[in-house]
Amino acid sequence: MLTIREAVGAVAVVVGAATLAAVSHHAGGQGTHARRAVRTAADRLSYQDVSDAWARVKAGDPSGLDGIVHGVGLPYRAAHQEGDAVILTFASREGVCVDLVARPAATTVRTRPGC
Repeated sequence: MLTIREAVGAVAVVVGAATLAAVSHHAGGQGTHARRAVRTAADRLSYQDVSDAWARVKAGDPSGLDGIVHGVGLPYRAAHQEGDAVILTFASREGVCVDLVARPAATTVRTRPGC
């Protein structure tokens, strides 16, 4: 027979394990929906689409980039260029950054913490 102290300890272990499992499951899914949304956009956009929109932004006309950004359906954070890549950054609900990286060879998606 368990003492009250042992029973409370056992319950605390079970509750702790369940909480840890729930938190771990949720953390693993952070940014999944956002990554899927950006991946869908990346699949339909060519490098030329994104680079043309970026060139227009630099010339003072954001309309092309606005159209791309609104088509993703996530909070847009920034655009910048790294070498030949044009990178559009979006934020997930969980605070994960999701980058659409358009390069001449391929348009890809990457995630990173802290958006």
